[in-house]
Amino acid sequence: MPDVTSNNLVKETGLKKDAMGAVLVTVSTTAALAAIANAVNTTGKYKGKMVFNETTGILVVAADTTAAAVWKNAGTGVTAHTPA
Repeated sequence: MPDVTSNNLVKETGLKKDAMGAVLVTVSTTAALAAIANAVNTTGKYKGKMVFNETTGILVVAADTTAAAVWKNAGTGVTAHTPA
């Protein structure tokens, strides 16, 4: 679990920041998040990775690192997508 109280959050999680210091979040779709072979599930996925689902307008978080790991609604913690 990354240390969210430190300035190392970006380094520890792989999040990227823009020139103004804003955290950049990956944008994807429901179809991509649900497709186990999609790059959003196979490349750079880590526990806690945030992705904005542009289909639903909801921020989701990866529950683990595997391609099959579920995506949870960042606001409720309920499973939003199960890659298959």
